[in-house]
Amino acid sequence: MKIAILNTLYHPYKIGGAEVSVQLLAESLVDGGHSVSVITLHEATESIDQLNGVTLYRLPLRNLYWPFAGNPSRPLRLLWHLLDIYNPLARADVSRLLKQIQPDVLHTNNLAGFSVAAWDAAHAQGVPVIHTSRDYYLIHPNCMLYAANQHQSPDSLSGRLFSVIKKWRSHSVGKYVAVSDHVRTLHQRQGYFRQVSAEVIYNPVTQPALAERQTSPAGTITLGYIGRLEPAKGIETALQVCRRLGPAYRLFIAGSGDSRYMTKLQLTHAGLDVAWLGHIPPEEFYPAIDILLVPSQWAEPLGRVVLEANAHGVPVVGSRSGGIPEIISQGETGYACEATDIDAFVAAVEQLVSQDQQQTRMHCQAWARQFTKENIAARYLRNYQNLSHSHTDKPAQAVGPSEVQNP
Repeated sequence: MKIAILNTLYHPYKIGGAEVSVQLLAESLVDGGHSVSVITLHEATESIDQLNGVTLYRLPLRNLYWPFAGNPSRPLRLLWHLLDIYNPLARADVSRLLKQIQPDVLHTNNLAGFSVAAWDAAHAQGVPVIHTSRDYYLIHPNCMLYAANQHQSPDSLSGRLFSVIKKWRSHSVGKYVAVSDHVRTLHQRQGYFRQVSAEVIYNPVTQPALAERQTSPAGTITLGYIGRLEPAKGIETALQVCRRLGPAYRLFIAGSGDSRYMTKLQLTHAGLDVAWLGHIPPEEFYPAIDILLVPSQWAEPLGRVVLEANAHGVPVVGSRSGGIPEIISQGETGYACEATDIDAFVAAVEQLVSQDQQQTRMHCQAWARQFTKENIAARYLRNYQNLSHSHTDKPAQAVGPSEVQNP
């Protein structure tokens, strides 16, 4: 098949897990013998590149500023988001590339910077569209439904105003996929994609060649945290859990954040046994820890670090919010706890420590194998083929919530 995949960012840009997941999918499809083009944005002029068999069409952002750097004023941000509700310039760019690529299907993912106008660009040329929700962009302009350390309602006035056109245009999509049942339910409850079939396909993770585990000092358990160092990700909860557990525990922190915030954290927890590692490859980080903490305070659409840890044989204690609890096999690959319940996190860590460590590692690795990039690519490919065939034969039939498939 000739497949076009559209995502806001692509390698080397990486803001979150979406960029990793889209790249794994694209390269897996190429490995399967398919022609894959990725349409993405960047800061410079338009260009065409090749990366691991994928043809990359990089388009300049047709908006007021590059949103992934700097701190623009509030009025400028508002204007940016207003244009991003439906961006006709982006539509023209996508339309031109689709005429050039002539794909059998367009798979859209994160749409910030392109807007839902990309769907209409495809529709006008008879290219069927499958869309995967990897964030909350369609529901709220901040994509997270979380700001100022508190959850935001999808029914807020700003959310409703910014989403009215997006919701209307979602009915032109031929197939809807969400990265978790939480994401699917939320979008459909808000009125998106009600007229098309829906499916949950979790993100792929690389299955590593397992390195020899590094042993902690005798009598010490090493906890881990990996990701952005910011309140929404729960880094402070991780530090508090380590403090509550006592001197037999230490914490390895991989990632970075605002320098002032990091300095504050380091001063506040100066007496704790913490290693601030900065950015470190996952294949070096996971073999060095015994348990991963994922204490996200916001409802993460999925939380791919859970699956990455499991693939390395590391159990997880994560927040019972968003898509995280869906990918934790309670008691076998870890535990899900209320995001703000420090006592529950502490108890879950102690429970994992008391279990058979070798058996837990085996459960984690077995669990992660269902999320191989080959398995996930095969599921998407079936959808591409079905959508392409139904587009030429007859419209896809809508399904109710009870018919949604889960892995």
